[in-house]
Amino acid sequence: MSSTSALPSASPAPAPARLGSWFKRLGNIDFALNNILLLALILLCAVFAVQSPVFFTWSNAEIILTNNAAIGVLVAAMTLLAIAGHVDLSVGSNIALSSMIAALCMTEWECSAPVAIAAGIGTGALAGAANGVMCALLRFNPIIVTLGMLGILRGATLLINNTEVYGLGDAFNTLGNGAFLGVPVLLWIVVACFAASALFISLTTWGRYIYAIGINAHAAFLAALPVRALPFALYVITGAAAGLAGVMLAARVDGSSPGSMGLQMELQALTIILLGGVAFAGGRGRMTGVIIAWIFLGVLSNGLTLLNVTPFVQLVASGLALVFAAALDTLGTVIAPRLEQRRRALEQQRAQAARA
Repeated sequence: MSSTSALPSASPAPAPARLGSWFKRLGNIDFALNNILLLALILLCAVFAVQSPVFFTWSNAEIILTNNAAIGVLVAAMTLLAIAGHVDLSVGSNIALSSMIAALCMTEWECSAPVAIAAGIGTGALAGAANGVMCALLRFNPIIVTLGMLGILRGATLLINNTEVYGLGDAFNTLGNGAFLGVPVLLWIVVACFAASALFISLTTWGRYIYAIGINAHAAFLAALPVRALPFALYVITGAAAGLAGVMLAARVDGSSPGSMGLQMELQALTIILLGGVAFAGGRGRMTGVIIAWIFLGVLSNGLTLLNVTPFVQLVASGLALVFAAALDTLGTVIAPRLEQRRRALEQQRAQAARA
């Protein structure tokens, strides 16, 4: 009498294989979310390169970077403030005031170029300190306070001098139009600012404090972190960066205009920061993303100019970029935590499948 054994029934695909597929899908989504701006930048460069033969030249790249050097210096500092959960909307007017002080130092008060540069940066730092006292130390609402300072600083600029000032001298203008080792001075400055901010936020203990304060200021306070002193210092640094940006712009155009200098640069800076992946509520963001966003907006403006697009259309494009940045901020706030939660659940399932 022969005995037969039952054939095994068909079973589904092994759990590790299914989990691996899910991990791959999550990885693709995560990659797209983290690199969507870089992909958009590559596509934008390809489109402009096809439309304009001068787009992919070193001279045009130099124009893009130098024309946006001042806003780059500003966002390098403003990003740290945003990650800490604060915002400064007065930087545009701060730029106007700082550039006017520097210009008057050169034309009316007979100062040397280094003194004029220091005066412009110091003026910006003082305005930043005023914001820091109210927003960081006294805990007033940063949006309301800095919007008020936006008008105060612009009005102060017009009260000091309501006419354009030109003819700042070759020594001063070297900052905006000179070169060192064949590279424009403005590029050296903006690269140094981005590098300093990136190293500070990623490699120092204070950088970790900034993230902790931005994520949960109350928990950071309970952990004895400097929840008031550190944001105050960041307001001062942001103000000083606005002052430096004002000096750079004045040196670039050989003058200062109280009504137009720095106009709407606070919105441009905020657009770059949000496009770069920094959360408006704080606690999230990387300097690499901000640098990509800075280049993206510079390329967009330059490409539209090469294609002879009117400034009005460029203004619409800038507004759309800000709306898109807000959408990315919401997307990162809502979807990223869900993806992380799903990834952790899959990791637990993979660990259980490996033990089985």
